[in-house]
Amino acid sequence: MGVDSRLASNLKVLCRKHHLLKTFWTGWRDQQLPDGTIAWTSPTGQKYTTRPGSRLLFPTLCLPTGELSSAPTQSASTAALRGLMMPTRRSTRAQDRARRIDAERALNAAHLADAAQATRVACVTESSEPPPF
Repeated sequence: MGVDSRLASNLKVLCRKHHLLKTFWTGWRDQQLPDGTIAWTSPTGQKYTTRPGSRLLFPTLCLPTGELSSAPTQSASTAALRGLMMPTRRSTRAQDRARRIDAERALNAAHLADAAQATRVACVTESSEPPPF
């Protein structure tokens, strides 16, 4: 098998929660099986299994495409530092959404004001001329 098929074997789509678990929280480990199933291990040793949602509709996508190489293990000091990188929000999602809506409304109001000004200018120039009859 070529390099491309081995790389495709290690791809997985993670939701936000699982991505944050894998990337930032220490103690959580994942192991991907050749069929796309992922075995998660919590810091307490509890095992959880997630299976690809495509296995019901597209079972051929869950066939192995190559050998999976084992991921290098991290040292304890590197794993401890991973928890420090967890991003924090400066504002809530609701505040971000309200700010985006307010910005869009301000932009719309500015466009409407420009259009109204252009209409007023057009009316003034047309009304200064005598009627065509």
